[in-house]
Amino acid sequence: MHKFGHIGISAVDIEESITFYKDVLHCKTIEDRSHPGMRLVFMDAGGTTIELVYKEGNIELPGGPVSHIAFDVKNLDCEIRLLKEKGIRLLGDPVTVGESRIVFFKGPNGERIEFAEQI
Repeated sequence: MHKFGHIGISAVDIEESITFYKDVLHCKTIEDRSHPGMRLVFMDAGGTTIELVYKEGNIELPGGPVSHIAFDVKNLDCEIRLLKEKGIRLLGDPVTVGESRIVFFKGPNGERIEFAEQI
């Protein structure tokens, strides 16, 4: 069984989102990563991690702001091999973001799922 990693939420206004999660939901910032054109803010919500995902041009989505769910894995290459054996198509090549190697794929309902390996 994979350990649940985090819930990714698309943020239209990252500063407003950080303030809301801190002041209203009493979350604490764990990590704040900036990359060209994007910012990722990880927050502790009582043992569950929420990742606020801001990308230039984010707009409010009609289906809601949940971007993805993530699971921590020990060996990303092994997990990718298993996904491919099951006929599951990746949504792109694995990439390194900070201290993680990640890859996305879709679940049976179109939900985006991320596997993340700490490096």
